Amino acid sequence: MFDFFSSALAIGTKNEHSSAVQKTRMLNILVLLTIFIALAYTASYMYILNAPTVALYNLVLTSGYPLSFFFSYRRHHKSAKTWYFCLIMLHLFICSNIFFTQESGFHFYYFLVPIGALLLFELKEKKLKITLSLVAASLFLYCENSINEKPFHVFSDAANHLLSQSAFLIDMFAIILALTLFSKQIEKHELGLIEQASTDMLTGLNNRRFFFQQGEKLLIKSNKGKQFYSLLLIDLDYFKNINDKYGHAVGDECLIVVSDVLQKVGPENKICARIGGEEFAIILPHCGPKSAEVIAEHIRSIIEDVDLTTAQGKVVDCTASIGVSYNVTKTESLKVLLEQADLALYQAKDNGRNQVLSFHHLAN
Repeated sequence: MFDFFSSALAIGTKNEHSSAVQKTRMLNILVLLTIFIALAYTASYMYILNAPTVALYNLVLTSGYPLSFFFSYRRHHKSAKTWYFCLIMLHLFICSNIFFTQESGFHFYYFLVPIGALLLFELKEKKLKITLSLVAASLFLYCENSINEKPFHVFSDAANHLLSQSAFLIDMFAIILALTLFSKQIEKHELGLIEQASTDMLTGLNNRRFFFQQGEKLLIKSNKGKQFYSLLLIDLDYFKNINDKYGHAVGDECLIVVSDVLQKVGPENKICARIGGEEFAIILPHCGPKSAEVIAEHIRSIIEDVDLTTAQGKVVDCTASIGVSYNVTKTESLKVLLEQADLALYQAKDNGRNQVLSFHHLAN
């Protein structure tokens, strides 16, 4: 049974972009829920309300909903959604104005059409969303203000009350579900925007903006708590030569490989960022100078041993120079620590590159 539902939810999602996959899954869920609710009504007509003919006609209408799956399977997503909403509005109209009267409350389901259309249709399908919403509003007003003097089946007041209550409860549940989906979509978009604003697209590391924002906050906190805070400034040696000799694609691959190294080495609470073309920085909270130098040397040695080969089989030599600084007085700003690490880094380059140098040792 679980495999059946999983397969049904996946109909029409193959080889689609993430937004289309999400909306198609949502449509599939709605179709399955609608079929389930319609079958529940069919069973109640048959066994509780003693209206077998209505149950049969309702079952015939319900059999039309799986056609949305067929459209989705054929990748006609717009047709799948349009068919679903048109059929459900027709179904509601027949229930409210042919099978029963407006006292059954079925026309209140029309409120769900604009909400569903807003969730399922793309932004570019605005006209279709507006059209369906207007049609649903018009049908609701018609059903609310017209009297079906010859309904197919006459229910007692108690039965009509039961049906209208069921419509109200399902409407309320659907609205809560829709609001939950809306909030999740908004949260997902917000997280995506935050990630885009704080992530380097090539390497997946934090970017310069995130480094300075979070790094300064963390340094202030460390200084107040009289805790160590170390900074590593890493620059790839002769990186311009790699780009010139092997091409920018190989240069990008080198940056990606080095980024993977930086993410894997060191404590989990570090902040690792790409702050320039071939320049990286790592913040090591609660890490003293000796430990920071050990970590920096470990990073340098791994980068030196990186096995990077071009498509033509040429081996690319990749090394890095690293400058280290830390908050000696517990009053330094991030700018000061960065300047200190930068001085140590360039001294390391002057000393022959591919080495680690601490500003603390340089100052002494």
